[in-house]
Amino acid sequence: MEITAIQFEKLLLEFCKKDFPPGFAIEHDYKQTGNESENKRQIDVRIKGRLGIAEILICGEAKNWSEPVGSEVIDALVGKYLSGEIRANKVILFSNMGYTEPAITRAKKLGIELLQPFTLGKPFLKIPYVISVGTLGLMMVQVVYDGIQQNSMAIDTGQYIIYKGSERISFLQMIYRNIISSLKQLPEMNVRIEVGKINVNESSVLYELKSQPNLRYNGHFNVEVDLNWDFFVEDIEDAVLFHVNEEKILHLQLLENHSIMEKVLLSGTKRNYESRSSCIINEVENAVATGFLIALSDPDQNLIDPHRPLFTII
Repeated sequence: MEITAIQFEKLLLEFCKKDFPPGFAIEHDYKQTGNESENKRQIDVRIKGRLGIAEILICGEAKNWSEPVGSEVIDALVGKYLSGEIRANKVILFSNMGYTEPAITRAKKLGIELLQPFTLGKPFLKIPYVISVGTLGLMMVQVVYDGIQQNSMAIDTGQYIIYKGSERISFLQMIYRNIISSLKQLPEMNVRIEVGKINVNESSVLYELKSQPNLRYNGHFNVEVDLNWDFFVEDIEDAVLFHVNEEKILHLQLLENHSIMEKVLLSGTKRNYESRSSCIINEVENAVATGFLIALSDPDQNLIDPHRPLFTII
């Protein structure tokens, strides 16, 4: 895929947007008056914000050239950003065709961060995106009540109508929402992490039984839920970069999560794995980079129309 100089600059911009805290202002094609020259100096990507009491200025330059960047560019960056002209705290350089060895050596000594496509000249690569779709499985349900008022319970969980504020929801919907909340609170989720069971504990739940309409009760629900996972994979084009200083691969997701979900799940060529290990062996182990999303299937919709599922992306 051909990329213009402006598109290449905006790719650096998108990378910076993903990598910096929300409080930082990140701008493309910024014009700033040089302190020494008093001329307008163009900055491909300007990043400014505060860390504690310190104001931080980071400047990025993108070189969509057909040859590696040499040490003369590093010299120019020193004069422009690391002198009194603009006084940047940090400089990021992004080169489509990489760098010469002298340029790398000098940039590292000066603390200039060097980015390049993982495959030189090709910042966009097709990588496997794994969508892990979960459904509610077997449940061990315990409903207890420790109050003095009369109460009634049911063996069939389909009998319960749960009151949540002004809502009347099913027992399965209550469990579904709790599991979503629990998964979102996990510190990390990736394709290698197994979440096979989740415990749901809901205290003082106001409910009604379908067999006893208009009579409301209160109870504590303790539920152990099995989660069943399917893995769907499709190749999607994304930006895959390489941080030369740290020798680290950087994957930049370009599409929103919902767009990725649609592209994968509606694809006629997607691959499906019922086993996590098979998915990892066949799709993840040897990939340069992978994308991963988790989605939980709405149990109420599955009962109404299993051929038109609804998902919540975690």
